[in-house]
Amino acid sequence: MDIISTWIYLDSPEERSEYPQVGQQSHLFEFQKTYWKCIAVFFACSVHFNPGRRHVLFTNKAQAELPDIDGLDLKAFLAALNVEVVTFPMTWQTPPDYYPKWRNQFFVFDIFRYFEQHFREKDASFLLLDSDCIIRHSLDELFDNIRKNGLMVLPMPFGEYHDINGITRKDMRQIYADLDGKDPGFDPVYYGGEFFAATMENVKRINQMFPPVWESMMERFRAGKKKFHYEGPTLSYLYYRIGKFGIADRFIKRIWTSVKYSNVEPSDFNLHIWHVPAEKKEGIALLLKKILSGGFFEKPDPELVKEMGGYLGIPKRTRYLNLKHFLKHTKLYRWMKSG
Repeated sequence: MDIISTWIYLDSPEERSEYPQVGQQSHLFEFQKTYWKCIAVFFACSVHFNPGRRHVLFTNKAQAELPDIDGLDLKAFLAALNVEVVTFPMTWQTPPDYYPKWRNQFFVFDIFRYFEQHFREKDASFLLLDSDCIIRHSLDELFDNIRKNGLMVLPMPFGEYHDINGITRKDMRQIYADLDGKDPGFDPVYYGGEFFAATMENVKRINQMFPPVWESMMERFRAGKKKFHYEGPTLSYLYYRIGKFGIADRFIKRIWTSVKYSNVEPSDFNLHIWHVPAEKKEGIALLLKKILSGGFFEKPDPELVKEMGGYLGIPKRTRYLNLKHFLKHTKLYRWMKSG
């Protein structure tokens, strides 16, 4: 059994924190609406390209509380796609002053525990993605690789002194040494938290290893020491401890498509999964409008994927959208809007 899933944790005012890509406090409906749109597109695309697989949304809100988004009945939309909605509270909530950004990211470890407790099939393989990922291909080959390797990871090409949201790979090395009682002998690789792909065996390993690491991070926080702020560096350490895994960079990439920074390459078009964090409020929202207009998925897949890439800037935007995107990020656009 193969599971394709994503998640959303809806912060209360007391739990709110910063998410720079969206630019609003995380407890506000306008902030959360951005992610609901991502979720709608995530499942619409994945179900189209992977119709035989089980799709699950994890959240802390009951299915009855799924909102209407600009006229879209999200509950009915997901039900029509046969998406299961699984609800539970978060266990691993960081203290208010632990780190100002991404306070709800440890929710993924509750999801891993749910995987172990509720999916009993020994051959089950799990894929958990951030909701701003676009699945644009069958994932048969990826799941074959998950079963073959037991675990797939996505390395990020950060330099040893690069500030990765408050931590560097040099910092990670010291934390690893403190946790293990010995230096790892190298600056650890940082693996992206937007992608988790594992068999049940490795889900169980992570669930067993994580609680002591959490306690160590809480102790480091109280002592004012460097720590793992969110799920990315935490998972990187757990992968390091497991030691055996496959590399997923031929299936997925963190693709930046903004005017200020772009790492798009022509070969990105052929990836099975596009992670497009800069498109939450633009390309993905536009893609949802096209999907809801009807007939979008009736096109032949090559034509469909090309159109999707044009909205998201992979490998480039359509000419009109590229101009609109450029203007939106310039002083001229802001001046025109203000006038």
